[in-house]
Amino acid sequence: MNKTEIIRILEETAGNLGKIIESSRPETSGSLNLKIVKGRPLFFCRTEEGKQKYVKMSDDEQIKRLSYNYYAKKLKAAAVKEKKQIDNCLDILSKDPEKSDVDKVTQRIPEAIKDNLSYSELTNEGYARSWQEGNKVVKKRRIHDKDDYHRFKTLRGDYVGSKSEVIIADRLYVKGIPYHYEIAFTPEAEIDVSRPVYDQSGFIAGYEVIGFSPFDQDTLHPDFYVLNKRTRKAYFWEHLGKMDDPSYCLKNFNRFMRILDAGYIIGEDLIVTHEDSKHPLMTESIDAIIEKYLM
Repeated sequence: MNKTEIIRILEETAGNLGKIIESSRPETSGSLNLKIVKGRPLFFCRTEEGKQKYVKMSDDEQIKRLSYNYYAKKLKAAAVKEKKQIDNCLDILSKDPEKSDVDKVTQRIPEAIKDNLSYSELTNEGYARSWQEGNKVVKKRRIHDKDDYHRFKTLRGDYVGSKSEVIIADRLYVKGIPYHYEIAFTPEAEIDVSRPVYDQSGFIAGYEVIGFSPFDQDTLHPDFYVLNKRTRKAYFWEHLGKMDDPSYCLKNFNRFMRILDAGYIIGEDLIVTHEDSKHPLMTESIDAIIEKYLM
C-alpha cells in the first residue's frame, strides 16, 4: 500500500468519525449514573444542577434514553480523540509530498539522465518502466509497423486495428498507464521466459515452450495487456467492436471460453468493453474502467 492509498483510507476514516461526532447527540437532558447494590443495577439520573434522581426500573423509556446518552457521550469523546490523531497524520503526510514520495523521484529526474538509468523495481515507477520495456511479454508483431489490418496510429506511435482501440490506447497513454498491444497469449501454456525465440530482425518473437508459439493459429492476441502501477497487477483488456455481427460474436465466444476455462475471471483478470453500430464505445466508460482498475 503506497502513501496515496493510506491518505485515502485516513480521509475516509476521518469523514466517518466526523459523522459519528455529529450524530452522537443526547436524546434528552441528564446523564446516567449506574450503581450496583447487592448485585442489582440501580439507575440514577444526574441533572444539569448536579443532583441525582432515582429512576425506577419500570421506567423503560427514560432508562433507554439515558443509556443512549451515556453511550453517545463515550462514543463522541473517543471519536473526537481519534479524529484529532488522524488529522495530525494527514497534516504530516500532506506536507511537501514531492520530498516524501519515492515514486516522485523518478518523475523529477531530467529526461537526459533518465535514458542512462536502470530504475529500481522497488518503486512503482521503476517497476512499471521495467514491465513496459522488458521482454517478459511476447508480441504478435512489431509495434509501430503499419499493415493492412493495423492502420490506425495512436499517440504513442503504435498502429492498432480500429478507431476504438485508438481511443482506448490514447486514454491509457495520457493517464500514464503502461500497456502492451496484442501480446501473444496461450491460456493453457506456461511461458518460459528463459528460452527466447528471435525473429528475422533480432527481436524476441516467442519462447521455446511446448504448446506455445506466437505464430500458431491457436495463439490468442488480447487487444491490450495493462498494468496498475500501484498494485502491480496486470490485466488483459479485450474490446469487442462488432457485437451486432453473429460470426464475430461466435468467434470471440470461443476465445473467451478458452480464457475462462484456464481460470481467468472477468472483472478480476480480464477487462471487457464492447460496442455495436448503434451503441459506440464512450470515452466516459473507458475513463471509469481506468479509474476503477488501473489508478
